[in-house]
Parts: sequence; structure tokens; C-alpha cells
Amino acid sequence: MIKIINQKECPLCGELYDESDNFCSHHDDDAIKLVYSRDLVKFCPKCGMKFTEDDNFCSQHSDELVKLCHINELVKECKVCGAKYPENYNYCVRCYSDNPLINIIDIVNVKDIETHPNGYYNFKEYPNRFDEIKDLFSQSSKDKLFDFNLDQSEFDNIVFDIKDTYKNILAELIEKYHIDFNSLNPLEKILLFSKSFVKTEYKEGGGDLGHFEFNEIYIDDRATTAIQITTIIHELSHFLLAEILEQIVSLLLNTDKTDVIEAFVCYTLVCDEFNYLVDEYCAHTVEGRFAVLGYQDYGSYKSVLANFLKEYSEDYVDVAKSIGNTFAYYIKDIMTSFIDEKLREEIKEEFMKINDVPKYSELQFETSEVLEWQRFSKAIKIILTTNIDNIANNPQDMEKLKLYAVKFKKNNHG
Repeated sequence: MIKIINQKECPLCGELYDESDNFCSHHDDDAIKLVYSRDLVKFCPKCGMKFTEDDNFCSQHSDELVKLCHINELVKECKVCGAKYPENYNYCVRCYSDNPLINIIDIVNVKDIETHPNGYYNFKEYPNRFDEIKDLFSQSSKDKLFDFNLDQSEFDNIVFDIKDTYKNILAELIEKYHIDFNSLNPLEKILLFSKSFVKTEYKEGGGDLGHFEFNEIYIDDRATTAIQITTIIHELSHFLLAEILEQIVSLLLNTDKTDVIEAFVCYTLVCDEFNYLVDEYCAHTVEGRFAVLGYQDYGSYKSVLANFLKEYSEDYVDVAKSIGNTFAYYIKDIMTSFIDEKLREEIKEEFMKINDVPKYSELQFETSEVLEWQRFSKAIKIILTTNIDNIANNPQDMEKLKLYAVKFKKNNHG
């Protein structure tokens, strides 16, 4: 796994270290001090040594001044030794090959990067693969869901695997597109983060700021930068809640995650009023954590709540909030493994550019209650099983479930 945020690096040889280390162990003659990788943004084209933003010339060449270049300017490569160069170099100055440098990349905009990472989020090989609706609704499958033999450590492993997988995908994207991560603005960083989980694109129009459906997130780029950031976080939270539930179903049924599994979880979340309320509250809560105080927005939750209260009493609302906030607790843990304090400050600066007066009334919807495992696991079981018999016995529901599976298959596999 390649770490992105808190690793240290030897600027001379590129060896990576934990942030608790201070000097590189590979240089006996010189004490080479380690530097955070995020701060090494310049590069000597002649020797390959990395430098910080404040440096302008390479310190390794006493006989000449070799001007440094930004890492994201490296667009050419020597096909003999692999050394990389900016646009203004034509031949290699390390191995002095006579072969001209070759172009290796066109500068890519993060918005233009296309990803379909869903296949990566199968963490282990299971003996079963449920590709048919009937597999999911067999008596054996229903019994396993109702038994719900899931312990805290298994749930924690699911969260860990999600974090571990996105970090690897993110590192691959950075390497593939030669991205200087630290040169990205906060919106580009959050957008790249989201693309490590799920297809994330900009939409042409429509009345909403963004939406998530069938493993695709769409955002309106007409919104301010700060609002685009929190909208991505909101929609990504919907994906992560569904992803956690999909992994649980896969584990309980001992099957690979399939389009059918995803369709079942999607139906469970959007076609049950209580589950829908939990999902929407969770997404708003995660979003609100990364917005500046006074810019929290529970708009769509309030809309879902109004419809919910037409059928159900207020007694259910606090329960839904507690469950949603517990999911949010784990999803925020995934988020903060990427959104460190430095990036949070960058996001805050974007909010400071908004002219709207902060409104604190939305804070009334927040709760601090996080359920302990016994209650939380019972809540997850109820979310997954409440409607399973009704679906199985209702031809219209089964047809809708099949339609969802087709949509997932189309988006996941093209």
C-alpha cells in the first residue's frame, strides 16, 4: 500500500518512511534528513533528487546551476534509463542516450479522469457468486441474513478493507496520470478521492446540486467550490453506507459482491421510508462535519423527514438519527484517513469565500449518539431483513429489483 498524506521520504533515493523517522538509513556518509512526501514538489532533471517549493536549484551539482522543475511538469521520458523530464528537454542528461525523449503524458485535468473502480471492492474470493435474484431469496440465504452472525471485528475489517482499497486505487491514479497531488486545489483533491471509490462526474444540468445512483455520482459544477466539495462528500457518503452493507451481505451469504447484491441493498435503502431516512441523515451528518460551522445543510433530510412523518410517529425519528449517526461515525473515519487537518483548512478557506451569512439553525438536527455494537448490529440486521419477505412475495417488487440489477450491471461493466 502506498501512503499519500503522512509518509516521509528520502529526497535523495526516494525511500519511504513512517513519520516518526528522521534520517534515511541508506546513506552512511551523509545524514540525509527525511522530508514529508507532500512537501517534495520539485525535482532535479539531472540527478532526480527531490526538493521543496522554496528550492530553485539542485544542491548536488557544485559545478553548475541546474534549475529545478515541478514534478507535475514531467511529461517526457528517456526510454533507455527511465528518467523523466519537463517539456523543454529533448535528450537525457543522465545516461546521455542519443535517443530523443518520448512524450509520456498529456497534462490531465482531474475532472477528465474516468474511473470505474467498483470491481476493486471485492476484498476476498468467496465460494459462491449470486448472479440471480433467486439465489438471494432462497430460504438458506434468508436464514443467514436473519441469523446475522456478524461480530464487531468483522465489521471493523470491512471498514479497514474499504480504506486500504481506496488508498491503493488513489495511488494508482496518481502514478498513472503523473499527478502532483500537492499541487491540486482542495476541490480537485476531493474529486480524485471520490473517483477512487466510484465514478464521479459533472452533470449538464438539473435542479439538484448532485446525486448518487447505481454507483455513479454526478455533481453540478455551477455551484461554488465549497458547495461542490461538500456535495461530493454527501453523495460519497451514500455510496459508502451502501458499500458497507453490500460487504456485510456478501460476508453473511459467503458470496462475491455482485450486481444482484448491490441491487438488493439499493432497494433496501431507497424503498423503505425508515431506511431512506437513516441514509439521508447519515449523508448530511458526514457532509456537515467537513463544512464550516454555520454552513451545515439538512435540506434533503428535512424533505424525507416530512414525508416520513405522514406515515410514522416522531418516536422513530430519534432512532433513525442514532443509527444514521453511527454509520456516519464509521464513514467519517474513512473520510478523515484522507481529509487531514491541512486539507480541512483548505476546505475552510473555500467556505470563507462564500458571502452568505452562516446559519446555525441546522445544528438542531445533529446528534452525538453513537450506538454500541450490540444495538448497532441489531439495527443493521433490521435494515437488511425488514422487507425481505415482502419483496419475495411481491412480483412488482421483484421486477423492480431485477431492473436495479440491470442498471448496476450496465454502470459497473459498461
